[in-house]
Amino acid sequence: MSHKSLILLVAGLCFLGGFPVQAQEAGNARVFKLLRDDQVAKNTKEQEASEASKWDPKLEAGQMEISLSLGMLNLNKTILKQEQVIYKYNDDSTYWGDVEIKGANAFNPVLRLGYGLRRWFVVEGIGGLSFADYSSSITNRHRRKNEAGAAVDFEEPALGEFDAEARSLLTVQLGANAMLYPFDIHGDGRGRLHPYLTAGFGRIWYDMNSNYNDGATGSTDLNFGGGIMLLADRTISIRIEALLHHNTLEWDPVENFRSLDEGTLLVPLEEFPVHPDGSFDEIPITSFDAIDMNVLNLSIGFQGNF
Repeated sequence: MSHKSLILLVAGLCFLGGFPVQAQEAGNARVFKLLRDDQVAKNTKEQEASEASKWDPKLEAGQMEISLSLGMLNLNKTILKQEQVIYKYNDDSTYWGDVEIKGANAFNPVLRLGYGLRRWFVVEGIGGLSFADYSSSITNRHRRKNEAGAAVDFEEPALGEFDAEARSLLTVQLGANAMLYPFDIHGDGRGRLHPYLTAGFGRIWYDMNSNYNDGATGSTDLNFGGGIMLLADRTISIRIEALLHHNTLEWDPVENFRSLDEGTLLVPLEEFPVHPDGSFDEIPITSFDAIDMNVLNLSIGFQGNF
């Protein structure tokens, strides 16, 4: 074989041997490129999903808000007071003294429904209840026999176990409040913690199971205070609040203090002011003095935003 033929043969073999390698390399390059594009697409989708799920805490306008708060209403105040009023009657004697009735700390759940007119200004309707007991004290006590012309016994009688009332007290509240976020008026509302001021008005009804009052009594309820809103996530917030309520109570007295012997004996609600000479008057009670009350309300609640 000539040198020229040998060279052509070797060149042909090299060409035939290198072609599959080049094809394989080219094929590998194309597969690698496809895998790379898939990974980039996957990473892009994950990044977009992460950005979409990322939450930027801030106050927003145009949202409905519903919240339930649980708190304490400090009703440890004088809610009724009357001097020299009957507190006990039996077959033998009539007893009277200075009666003062006080409430106690009350469990106070409150439901609110609000709407954000601005990110920094919200109006809300309020409905609440409270449950407590009340107690009474009786001082400067007197008695007289249930006999015509009987004189006052100035030896102060002992107070029996059930002479002073201790029963239940209920309140029902309806009203409307406004909430102002003062630090967000000129800001963008971003952040988790947002202090706020609140004030409002409404109506509150007090009802106690007493021998002195004829049913519940209502009062205008003025309140003001403040709190802190914590934005926990997109839809749930936590609010801590302190309010001061101003109420004026005017109870209607019952006509009869007690009804005995299946209603055949009616004991009227009367006061017995005693004169210096030992005589006394019997005066039917037609009204009680009005009592002004400032009541503190502390609460913590959970709020949903929609």
